[in-house]
Amino acid sequence: MKRLGTNRRESTKRTQTATMRRIVADFMKTAGDEYREAGYPFGNSLHGLLIWFEYGQHSTDN
Repeated sequence: MKRLGTNRRESTKRTQTATMRRIVADFMKTAGDEYREAGYPFGNSLHGLLIWFEYGQHSTDN
């Protein structure tokens, strides 16, 4: 019987495929472009981008 849960070695190997890297890179490029078009409402950083996602990609003028 296979143990439930994640096997760190197997999951790491699976996510390091060329296809997965391309998907993540394309997503980050698109997200970065949209964040820039929104005017960097939470600052010009990855942390600001993540906050923007947390707020549902909505921002208000200060």
